[in-house]
Amino acid sequence: MKVMGTNTWEGDMPRDLLVQGALDFADDVKAKGIAELMDACIAGDENLMWCSWDTEDLAGLQAAFDEMNTMSGLVSKLTTVDIMFPAAV
Repeated sequence: MKVMGTNTWEGDMPRDLLVQGALDFADDVKAKGIAELMDACIAGDENLMWCSWDTEDLAGLQAAFDEMNTMSGLVSKLTTVDIMFPAAV
């Protein structure tokens, strides 16, 4: 299944720290066999980061996000989604 994650935060966070943390998180989740990151975007001036995942373990991905949020101060929401483009065309 495809999952969209949105992440927000309060205050200032260095962009480099957010990007490296996201890459480390994606590597860890993949290494554990929970999910694979498909793509990610960041709008640092909006305190918004979002990513899409391919997973069959939504509960495991949610648990990983919950743990990451506790350590990072991010607030995340996961939602299952359907891909519209280009796969559905």
